[in-house]
Amino acid sequence: MSEMLANQYFMARKFSDAESLLENALSTSSSPKIIKRKLIICYVQTNKLDKALNLFFRLIKDDIDFILSADPLLDDCPCAELLGNDYLTIPPDDPYAYNLGQGIMWLYCDIDHSLNYFKNLYNLGYSKGMIPEIITLISEKIKQSAEK
Repeated sequence: MSEMLANQYFMARKFSDAESLLENALSTSSSPKIIKRKLIICYVQTNKLDKALNLFFRLIKDDIDFILSADPLLDDCPCAELLGNDYLTIPPDDPYAYNLGQGIMWLYCDIDHSLNYFKNLYNLGYSKGMIPEIITLISEKIKQSAEK
């Protein structure tokens, strides 16, 4: 029940309301990857970037294609809408938050743009922890795609 309501909030772009319901539904869902994909967006939109980063990293490490294959219409993925119309709630005056949020969100829409934002983070001095690993995962996926 809460997963259905969470999806309604998500479709209405009420990310704060969807977030807690998605968190609750995560442990009981038959489709946890779908919930994680939506929850990452909610965390970015509610400026919970540490939570977004941790969940994003675990998901792309496990199955990067799951984010790359998000369909804006079928999956009600708001990324193109958010990124294309400046509705993203990430403050541009915070280089870490801005580049992290953009890097996460762009992976849903454009892998090359995503990689550029993560490289920006690395160049800003965030060269430890998950950022280098994310760059490697995305770069390897780009390389694999180019070889096909």
